[in-house]
Amino acid sequence: MKVNYILNKNQVCIFFVSFFLALIPVNLLGFQLEKQIIDYDVVFKESLKLGGKILNLSGKKIGDKGIKHLVSSNLLKKVEKIDLRYNEITAFGAGLLAKTPPLPKLKSLILRHNILGDAGARALAKSDSFPNLEEIQLGWTETRDAGALAFGRTGKLPNLKKLDLRGNFLAKETKDELKKSLSHLKTLKLF
Repeated sequence: MKVNYILNKNQVCIFFVSFFLALIPVNLLGFQLEKQIIDYDVVFKESLKLGGKILNLSGKKIGDKGIKHLVSSNLLKKVEKIDLRYNEITAFGAGLLAKTPPLPKLKSLILRHNILGDAGARALAKSDSFPNLEEIQLGWTETRDAGALAFGRTGKLPNLKKLDLRGNFLAKETKDELKKSLSHLKTLKLF
């Protein structure tokens, strides 16, 4: 039994157009399903706790744009703890934080699960913005040896007691050097 497929030009044209439309990402057609406009002022205000001493932005996905808005606001003057976990912050956002005017009340900075890399970690380690910082959490931030070693070589964090670098890509030699150079810390998490 022989089957003949006869397609006219219109059917072929419709087939190819349908095929190529299926390959175009949805957001190129004008649909942006997960894209939403963030009102940073509202998010920040709702995230302040204990009379402005704690700013918990964990999981708000504010990104670098949100960090830019945050550092240009007056919210950070009284803040003692900032939680920025899971916010899609890159080295650029970390650099913005590192360039803020000094935050003498800030004691805890949590940046776990962002994509800071070495550039972001180095910017934070060399910053003059955190004179009284006691704890910084940089676990799972894509930090490598150079970024981690910056904390062992900085004199910018005189009150640092706790450093968390778990989940990053650190060589054994780097971990050994940090254990020596940061032996004065109360807590050093490398694994």
